[in-house]
Amino acid sequence: MDCANKNSSENMTVDALIFDLDGVITQTRTTHEKAWREMFDKFFEQNVDKHGKQASMSEEDYQNYLDGKPRYQGVKSFLDSRGIELPWGNTNDKPGMETICSLGNMKNELFNEVLERDGVEIYEDALEKLKCWREQGLKTAIVSSSKNCKKIIEVAGIDHMFDTRVDGAVSEEIGLKGKPNPDIFTEAANRLNVRPEYSVVFEDAISGVQAGQSGYFGLVVGVNRFNNKEGLLNNGADITIDSFDELDLNDKELVEEYFSRPGKPIFPGNKEIFDLLSRKKPAIFLDYDGTLTPIVSKPEDAIISDQMKETLKNLAEIFTVAIVTGRDKEDVENLVGINELIYAGSHGYIITGPGGLSMEHPDSKKIIPKLDEIEKEAKQLLEEKTVGTQMDRKRYAIGLHYRNARPEDEKTVNDILNMLLEKYPGHKKGEGKKIVEIKPDIDWHKGKAVEWIMDALELSEKDDTIPMFIGDDITDEDAFKVLKDKGLGIMVGSHGQKTYATYSLKNVFQVREFFNKLIELYSEK
Repeated sequence: MDCANKNSSENMTVDALIFDLDGVITQTRTTHEKAWREMFDKFFEQNVDKHGKQASMSEEDYQNYLDGKPRYQGVKSFLDSRGIELPWGNTNDKPGMETICSLGNMKNELFNEVLERDGVEIYEDALEKLKCWREQGLKTAIVSSSKNCKKIIEVAGIDHMFDTRVDGAVSEEIGLKGKPNPDIFTEAANRLNVRPEYSVVFEDAISGVQAGQSGYFGLVVGVNRFNNKEGLLNNGADITIDSFDELDLNDKELVEEYFSRPGKPIFPGNKEIFDLLSRKKPAIFLDYDGTLTPIVSKPEDAIISDQMKETLKNLAEIFTVAIVTGRDKEDVENLVGINELIYAGSHGYIITGPGGLSMEHPDSKKIIPKLDEIEKEAKQLLEEKTVGTQMDRKRYAIGLHYRNARPEDEKTVNDILNMLLEKYPGHKKGEGKKIVEIKPDIDWHKGKAVEWIMDALELSEKDDTIPMFIGDDITDEDAFKVLKDKGLGIMVGSHGQKTYATYSLKNVFQVREFFNKLIELYSEK
């Protein structure tokens, strides 16, 4: 929200802002890092006979094992990375080197020495925006894994800037789990009496952005103070900022993308959908790009993560799972590589799966030669008239990508497509995110593929089964429409047009969290 636009808050869908402390509001991250390094160096020096000569803690070590985590969990995480085991001990252990708790207490002692000596520096960009947003009536919370949070904000003179505080001391008192678990963020939202999906999380740590996504928060902002933009984006940040000056929470496009998504937002406490899915076992149908992998500039770079693969494999042990995609079947089959899944490629023109499940559209022999002819002409026209476009020849369609093209080439691509459709009757236009397609003009699409699979597996007439399609693209609307009155449609993000989906998830990270919730739900049965 821009401070110059003070009346705009009346129409805002953002209710609250939840800030991590170290590295976001205060510059105590360096103090923490120094205290950790000094403590571990002492430990290595005095235990070289037991553990051998160890390298000092690196910046990468700090980001991966310590940053944002509760103190004792951080000690254990770092020691585990070096193959060192210590007994846990008790939280009242004296600072020392015998237990995880004693090491953590030594670190805390070192941190407080530096804090008392040097005081606290505040990031001025964060402070100015914080003042501005509070003037607009937004609720604010400070969260931290540190038990020193209260002392730090009091020393800095900013304790009055937050409506609530959830830190290491509060977590210990009421039994909250540490990051990357979302407990401290969801507790802050509860204390502010707001929903997570209408709240913003600001975090500089990998474990923190992971927690923000796990809590289904509307917008997770990675604050890139320490040159870790890629790590933040890869682990759950929706966007990153180098300075708070870059962020305007009144930006219409930003608000629409993250806080005005179509359908009912799904979150862990969403009783309606999880009650339904506990009574009726879902048959799960999934798009690939934008659903199982983030959208990328080039289709060939959309590589599914190992974590998502593991989750899909676990999902397939309990549910019927099918990937229904515009990609060629062999392409997505090779990318995913899980034999237990059903694969429907080219919007369902070809389908294979376990137990000999197999179907190829009967008109395929007529479709392919004509597309071969169109492909040659389309390629020549794109090369002559556009820059940065990309043609993606699929078995049953031709995709014309303009994501990396010049702005003016979007119209040129559509003009080329319309000219080819006029020249080659029997074909139709397909639309997606920054792509148009030339497809056979046949009444077959992702929704028809879902119905075929349900019938082939004899699931259509089962009262205790419900089909569920999850997708992000305009082409997924065919499946959402088919399932409108007999199943569930879940939109991932938004494609900017009207949707038949009933529910929504924000992104790929939340898709995986939703899968894990389903697995947990059925594992308890």
